[in-house]
Formats: sequence, structure tokens, C-alpha cells
Amino acid sequence: MRRLTLWFSLAAVAAALSVGAAAALGPQQHTNLVTATLSGARTMVHETTCAGDDGQYRQAQEVYAGTIGGDPRLTGIAALYLTSLINTTTGNGTMQGFLIVTDPSSHEIKVRATLQGVTTGSDGMNVKGLLTGVVRDYGSAFGGRLVANFFAIRTGPVIYAGIGQSGTSANPAVVQGGHCGTSPSDRFGR
Repeated sequence: MRRLTLWFSLAAVAAALSVGAAAALGPQQHTNLVTATLSGARTMVHETTCAGDDGQYRQAQEVYAGTIGGDPRLTGIAALYLTSLINTTTGNGTMQGFLIVTDPSSHEIKVRATLQGVTTGSDGMNVKGLLTGVVRDYGSAFGGRLVANFFAIRTGPVIYAGIGQSGTSANPAVVQGGHCGTSPSDRFGR
């Protein structure tokens, strides 16, 4: 009987420690709406052109450097790497790439995200798409997965982008953390 009592006592202590450790790490599940604005100047471009069945095309690799402001988890120095294929006759095309945001003080990476979008307008100046990635914790604001709709305007060597949109669900963006179940593999079934 003593051994059984000892095992129950040890199990209770272990359970209390694991609950305390989980509470110290912060909330297990959270979803926060976020917004931010990016502005950057093109620092590099490599482009080629070709003729397609439906008009002339421009394929480009571009790098933009600038800043992003808004939600503290997303604010910092931004580097945007883009690859695009645009029908210059219609302005329609696609763009993909990735975004890296670093903290200006610590130089630590705060955000790593990939993006995909559709271009429209003169020379594909308007870009609408989806940004997905990972955001680090920032003070009392918890990090997690970033899933964000964005709208960008490219004018010559400058890009401006809105991530999320306050006051409406037309262009939402969230940082979400946690999952339900005993392990991350429970999220997608087996």
C-alpha cells in the first residue's frame, strides 16, 4: 500500500509541475488579428523578357529593403525577395517570394514568411495575395503562425504593402498559436 501511495504522490507532483510549466509558457491557443504596413525600395533587379502566346512577358527577381510598422510583433527592418512572371500586355501575372523582418535593436529575426500573389494593372503594379510564416513572441504579445492577406502597390523601384486591414474582415491577417489535442500531429488527423 505504501508503494501505491508513493506512486500516486509522485504522479500528482509530476502533473502539477507539467501544468505549472505550461502556464509559465503562456497560453496554449491564441488568435490575434494583426495589421502592418511595409514600405521598401528596390535594391536589386534581374529581369528578362520574352514573347508568349498572349503577349510580351517580363520575368524578374527583385529585392526590396525597407521597414514594416504596425503590430509590434511585425515591426522592424524588412527584406522582401520577389520573383514574378507578368504579361506586360495585360499586367496580369503571378508573384512569389519571402519576407524577413529583423528587430532593429537586437538584429534577431522576428518574422519569416513566404508569399504568393496575383498581379494586375499596368506592368503588374497591383499585387494581392497571401503571406504565411512564423512570428516570434514580442513582450506580452505571443507569436505563432502568421496567415495574412496583403495588398501591395509597386511604383517603379518602390513597394508599399498593407498586411491585414483594421476594422474589416475583407483583408484579414492573424497570428495564431497552439493547437487542440495531445500533439501537433493531432491537428491534421492521421
